[in-house]
Amino acid sequence: MVEPLILSKHLAKSLGHSHLRIAGEYWHLSEILQLQALLFEHAPVLNEGLVWWAKCVSLLDRSVYVELQEQAEGVSLSLRCREQHSAPSWAENLLAHLYQQLQQRCEASQVNLLNAQSLWLAEAARSLSLAQQSELHHLAKKVLVLLMHQSIERPDLQTQLRRSIQAGIEQPLNIAGVAKQLGLSTRTLQRRLNAKQLNFSQLVEDEKKTLALNLLADTNLPVAQIALRLGYDDPANFHRSFRRWFSFKPSAYRRQCQQNRVQSKQMPVRLHYARGPIGQPGELHTQEGQVWLEVDNIAFEKVVSVECKDHDGIWRHYPAFFNDFLAEGTELWSTANLPVAQPLRFRLRYEVDGESYVNDNQQQDYLVTQRLLLGAPSYIVPTLNMIKIGFAYQLFIELACRLEGVAQILCYVDELQQPLALQQVSSNSHYSMWSLSSPFPTLAKRCSFRLYDAQSQELAIQHYPQYYQFVPPLA
Repeated sequence: MVEPLILSKHLAKSLGHSHLRIAGEYWHLSEILQLQALLFEHAPVLNEGLVWWAKCVSLLDRSVYVELQEQAEGVSLSLRCREQHSAPSWAENLLAHLYQQLQQRCEASQVNLLNAQSLWLAEAARSLSLAQQSELHHLAKKVLVLLMHQSIERPDLQTQLRRSIQAGIEQPLNIAGVAKQLGLSTRTLQRRLNAKQLNFSQLVEDEKKTLALNLLADTNLPVAQIALRLGYDDPANFHRSFRRWFSFKPSAYRRQCQQNRVQSKQMPVRLHYARGPIGQPGELHTQEGQVWLEVDNIAFEKVVSVECKDHDGIWRHYPAFFNDFLAEGTELWSTANLPVAQPLRFRLRYEVDGESYVNDNQQQDYLVTQRLLLGAPSYIVPTLNMIKIGFAYQLFIELACRLEGVAQILCYVDELQQPLALQQVSSNSHYSMWSLSSPFPTLAKRCSFRLYDAQSQELAIQHYPQYYQFVPPLA
């Protein structure tokens, strides 16, 4: 039997996302599939299990539904879609999975997959009893009914564009062709992109970057073949693009993924740092909590999330998203703002290659009692801004350091030889806070830091990342 987590990975590829936001709560696709499995496997009889299985399909996409037609000879299940002639491929995969389950429960002559979108079950099999736990089926029905009456956020324009780009990435893409696929005029699509400050060419390049990492990490395809899959006629052009995107070669990225797979690591997900809400309990927070995670790159296909204790005391999942590469074989992920209880209490979760890892801070959970909670690194840089003032710029940097005995911190901006010194502004039992505010003649791109003790001995030499990128200047 295919597990919900494994099935959800294939489903996420087709849908373009791994979570649904239902009535403001995030549901992982595997949780929807688990609910569907409970309704099917613990129904009193097979026919009722099919009815409730069919209802669950519409949770994944309200435009897709299952039509049940009862006849004297049996019952047929047919996929339907309100927005197009045929149901999408992910729905066909779900129906094929249901067919496999029915084959294990029924005689060969009692079930038949008519085509990719239709299934037939003989009358004799409809009354078959299932291995049921009626209380689980009853509870699952209540949950489904509640969910069906809630709002489900559909994929936005950017998600639809990603799907179209992914489908035609081997060929030269242009905005006119993609607009036609979406049922829009070129002018309308361009206007919507401008409204969201999106660039079509950049979206295409982002998808090529993502697919390149995916194929290098999770397949054994030769690099030349991957280049062709991405629409490059010459593998050398792909190599140049990859080095422009990242600071390493395609072969180095693949090698590091392979090494991470065979190395036995106790915890492949670690806290980088977390930011707690600003404001007193019960007040309107001017800034919500947020968590940054360090993730060992075992495979490209993975699910990273944070479990947080909410205002009602219930632990809920919030997805994390890829940000950047911290070091060779290690990625930086982060959550969106977390509107949860104060103080922020959380655990880290990492699902990859059928394995689940939970980092709960040695069964104590992570608790943010100060403004910041530092994890694995010796220091973190929560603020790195350039503010435009007239025709010049102002640098503003904050650095939090958990090392003791730090006497001086220098900041090296771009290629300038003369460093800028940070000043210590506060300290507590967990970390010291340093800051820098200085005029700067040009737009800076990146910087690095060097820490020294009172004897001018350098500290945190192996710290990562080696460089920090400035965010776009504020007007």
